[in-house]
Amino acid sequence: MKKFTALFVILLLVVGSISTAQAFESNMTRGNFIKTLNETFHIYTVLGTDEVFCDIDSETEDYYELMAAKGHGYITGYPDGSIRLNNIMTRIEAAIALDNLMELPKPMVDPVLMDQQKLPAWALGSIQRVVAYGLLSADENGNFNGSEPLSGADWDNAIHIINAHGLQGRDDEIKTIKSFDGFEVTGRLSVPAGKEKIDRLVIFVHGTGPNTYEMRRQNDVSGFRFKYLDVYADQFTSDGAAFFTYNTRGISLGDTEPYYADIDANDYKEYTPQNIAQDIKCMIEQLKKDSRLSKADVILLGSSEGTVIAPLAVAEYGADVDALLLMGYSNDNMRDVLEYQLGGGMSFFNYTLLFNVVGAEEITKEQYEKDPNVIINSVLGGSTFEDHDLNGDGLITVEDFTIMMTPYKDGLFEAIANDDHQWIAENMSTIMPPLMTDWFKAHFELPKTEDIMTEVDIPIYIFQGTYDANCPVQGTYDVQKRFQEEKKDHLTVRIYEGYDHDLNFMHLLYGFGSQAIEDIFSTVKHLQISDK
Repeated sequence: MKKFTALFVILLLVVGSISTAQAFESNMTRGNFIKTLNETFHIYTVLGTDEVFCDIDSETEDYYELMAAKGHGYITGYPDGSIRLNNIMTRIEAAIALDNLMELPKPMVDPVLMDQQKLPAWALGSIQRVVAYGLLSADENGNFNGSEPLSGADWDNAIHIINAHGLQGRDDEIKTIKSFDGFEVTGRLSVPAGKEKIDRLVIFVHGTGPNTYEMRRQNDVSGFRFKYLDVYADQFTSDGAAFFTYNTRGISLGDTEPYYADIDANDYKEYTPQNIAQDIKCMIEQLKKDSRLSKADVILLGSSEGTVIAPLAVAEYGADVDALLLMGYSNDNMRDVLEYQLGGGMSFFNYTLLFNVVGAEEITKEQYEKDPNVIINSVLGGSTFEDHDLNGDGLITVEDFTIMMTPYKDGLFEAIANDDHQWIAENMSTIMPPLMTDWFKAHFELPKTEDIMTEVDIPIYIFQGTYDANCPVQGTYDVQKRFQEEKKDHLTVRIYEGYDHDLNFMHLLYGFGSQAIEDIFSTVKHLQISDK
């Protein structure tokens, strides 16, 4: 929030009375204050904690809103550990919350309040800062009246200042994009609040399956929730770039797990890499009609399947793109990818990760029972070594997983050939996201991704982890070698030891950091912007 410092210095002494036509009709409760502030500042993530407020639990309405506020440090509760969400919010409490959240800098001149001696010393600094920056004001007599309820007019004034000057950091706008075949794609454009000209537009190209422009995740057992794409929206807009995401064809937002509405089979059938690539082209054309984005460089950020679609949009359909950033790169045709994933290779690799023997071609009974990550009961349901040694040779190898997975693989390929959507839905739901046979067939028609990539002459960056079980890192080495053989110099490859398919995204979320994702942000921020 320190990014607000310069703007607040400009605002100092120039903010005046603000219209409160939209004011709440009554005083605000603490719960409503928190919900409104979370919405304004796009505060959503809750990482799970045992340190809940003593007067709420996971069944409390707006539990996650309250925990998000606590996690962001602007609400700490009362000394007895309570939150008292139905209490009326006082002006002192509001001042402290706003100051904590926005990390307000010290004003050039501390305002003098007539009732200053009556205000608690521990709150005075926060009160002076919010008054100096116009978020809350003194009355006509110069009194702050800290113990009085926060009125609707007070809060409307604060929100007006925040929104009018872009202090919330990011604005979200829902867009409808008409694609090449008349289909209307729904997406979310996130922009730096208040910025009139934006020189970079990042479009996120999804991985496989039903996705929304939020990609919301929530787990009530562990007590966490987050919106995957908000991490990118927050950082890119903070760096001055716009960020666009979209709903997969046939998918709309839903209120319950998995947080998309029932799949519209007719529209979802049209979800193919070729159609999405053309959707991307239409997104670019229509978004650049926005005066803020008319001269913006366009960067496609492709993830997993998106690493196939993004270059396809450029090479096959002529999308006007200035750079490709590809994470979790998939080099092989989807048929070969499925042969690997359902042929035992992916499963065995995951087991070598679980038992700390990456690179090994076998797992012994001793290694299994040592259980270094304590996952036999928690992850594998208490299964024994013999449960996995299907060929009985005293080792767990790829062959054991091939025996296990072959019926699924053979059944899937047969169902694809016969357009048997029902078999896929009934038998593959625990193995892969819901997909239609049209999606598979369309992918099978494509060449290897490296063949598409060599037709693209814009800067390309690949970010790949060595522990990527979905798309082995060898594919990245292969395309890198191909570019070198063809003497092409616009591909940059970055390999991260020990990183997974999602580039250790959850590490970033929990505050451990992901160098790969930080490098993606840095690459976008420092890309040479062309003169348009």
